[in-house]
Amino acid sequence: MKTSRFLQHGYAAARSAVLFSVFVAAGALGMYPNAAQAVPSMARQTGMQCAACHTVFPELTSFGRQFKLRGYSMSVPKDRSDSIFGNVPISALLQVSRNTTHNVSTPGAESEQFPRDRETIVQAAGLYYGGKITDKSGGLVQYFYDGIEKKWAMEMFDVRWADTTTALGGKETIFGFTLSNNPTVTDIYNSTPQWSFPHTETAALMSNAQAAIDMRLAGRVGGPGVYAMWNDLLYGELALYRTTKTGALRPLGWGVEKDDLVRDTAPYWRMALQRDFGSHFFSVGTYGLSARIYTDAKDQSLGTDRFRDFAIDGQYQFTGGDHLVSAQATQIREKQKLDAAFAAGLASNPSNTLRTTRADVHYWYKRAVGGGFGMFSTTGDADPLKYMMQPVMGSAMGNPKGWMIDLNYLPVQSVKLALRYTAYTEFNGAGTNYDGFGRNAKDNNSLFLLAWLMF
Repeated sequence: MKTSRFLQHGYAAARSAVLFSVFVAAGALGMYPNAAQAVPSMARQTGMQCAACHTVFPELTSFGRQFKLRGYSMSVPKDRSDSIFGNVPISALLQVSRNTTHNVSTPGAESEQFPRDRETIVQAAGLYYGGKITDKSGGLVQYFYDGIEKKWAMEMFDVRWADTTTALGGKETIFGFTLSNNPTVTDIYNSTPQWSFPHTETAALMSNAQAAIDMRLAGRVGGPGVYAMWNDLLYGELALYRTTKTGALRPLGWGVEKDDLVRDTAPYWRMALQRDFGSHFFSVGTYGLSARIYTDAKDQSLGTDRFRDFAIDGQYQFTGGDHLVSAQATQIREKQKLDAAFAAGLASNPSNTLRTTRADVHYWYKRAVGGGFGMFSTTGDADPLKYMMQPVMGSAMGNPKGWMIDLNYLPVQSVKLALRYTAYTEFNGAGTNYDGFGRNAKDNNSLFLLAWLMF
């Protein structure tokens, strides 16, 4: 999750042409009512509009959560086809973006620290396998090109089998098994890291401080899990993750740099209570992870450090009529036992605590115009060795605080045009001179333009 900068200079015409043409072409689609039928593979499979599963993608509705719980396998008869793809569960995405950081010229700053900044780029392009495999199984698998890192990689992998029973108190229980490549990618709520606001990362700067469960292990681990939803009320999940650097799980991490290498097995757990009241939906829950991560992935002889994450989260959703409202919040507390890093002189403390808090609220009118506002904060122990004093990214403590606003327009259900501004009140622990070289938190503020197409 990232972002940056006010546009202090006008866009050069050549660099703006690509993004402008995408925005114009996407807007023109809104002139043709039939274009709303050109939705991705899961919508073709169910014969429903995107709005059945999403408020605005990727946020799920109650039906969308049921669709995922039941193994992505719900479908219309096989002879139905709404597109040239028929019932083939393949979709694609294209993201064209431009990110502008407020200040890239503070003392010690180098261009490598701002990759693709102030460039109009194809941020992502890729393919999904999204939908049914058998009558009780399906998957959501995305292999994509990362235009910031300029490489192909496996972003998401969630394959599952599901069934139902009434053996527990005569109430329906949906249960299933998963194989996935990131803690929380299997989750059905939009309050946990994989599916939380702002949904799309940018080329802007990110803080050094990041909990293990907060996307740090995405694609670097993979493993099986079990889950169950009882009486549409109580949800539980347990998964066991191992490194994707070696062994049978390697395909789940294709192309992902293994700079965080997990030793043995990292258990992940999830519990949540939810309730639908007509157009209103509420959920509250907890989730967590325990992992041993090598201090140096290239020199495993240094040993491992233990990271224990415990989080709470909640979500509210109103989906009645033309007006849609949603709100999400989570807080992650991580205990770091840095035995190996401390012994190797790579951490100032033998143990640290990290706390990450995020909250956001969104409003949509007819699923076409709207946006969101979010606040974020990470606090923790100062550790000059772990976070390093250096220009731009250095600090005594890797703690960011700030807010972001996101304005969106959807000319059709599968096209999202976005303008996002992110402002930091603190970055890596301070508001002014946080890196010791004269850089202020507001220098990392950013403006982000995005055209996101799903087809």
